[in-house]
Amino acid sequence: MKEVYGQQCLARCTIFRWCQRYETGRVNIKDLPHPGQEHVVTNSATISAVDELIRQNPRITTREIAVELSISKGTVT
Repeated sequence: MKEVYGQQCLARCTIFRWCQRYETGRVNIKDLPHPGQEHVVTNSATISAVDELIRQNPRITTREIAVELSISKGTVT
């Protein structure tokens, strides 16, 4: 395969790992959720506040938003 695809070829271990996952029933290629990971921010007040800050200053950074709203930078991203 490397002769045909060169550097674009997947490593054999990656292919074997994918085959094992398929054989155990996993057919979705998306990552599984990680424990404790936030998926969606449901606090509409925070979303509105971030939206307002961006409308006031389209060049605002995620760090500036986090400081302004007293939330973590990870929450902003």
